[in-house]
Amino acid sequence: MGYNHGLEEKLFQEQWQKTAEECIKAGMTAHQIAEILKFDREVFNSDRRYRERTVGLLDNPNIQKLKVYDDYSANNRYGWIDKIADPEKYEKVMSLPEIWREAFTMYIYDGDTQKEISSKLLKPQQTISYWIVKIAEILF
Repeated sequence: MGYNHGLEEKLFQEQWQKTAEECIKAGMTAHQIAEILKFDREVFNSDRRYRERTVGLLDNPNIQKLKVYDDYSANNRYGWIDKIADPEKYEKVMSLPEIWREAFTMYIYDGDTQKEISSKLLKPQQTISYWIVKIAEILF
């Protein structure tokens, strides 16, 4: 199920009303209450941005496209790494996180688009693009 901003906003407002009433009963000033609201709103917006940009595994329409490689030797998708002749380039590529190499492999060798990779790895498309470009800069 996707993120419903209207519902979440309504729940936030209801909760905030209760919090504001408790703060008034506790004798807090209007300025103090406003600061608490400001902080709570920042947290709410941060959570909203995260939820809007995240796809759960069960909500992911591309889940059936994930490939499983049982036999590493028969399906050596990472053979391109072993073919890097320059030791300096090899070290740079190997020093990168494994997920970067996976994204590059999916893009170059599996032929997946950046959008497909983004969906499969549950990362923003801009992030996938950045990883692919960085590895390409090292190799070429």
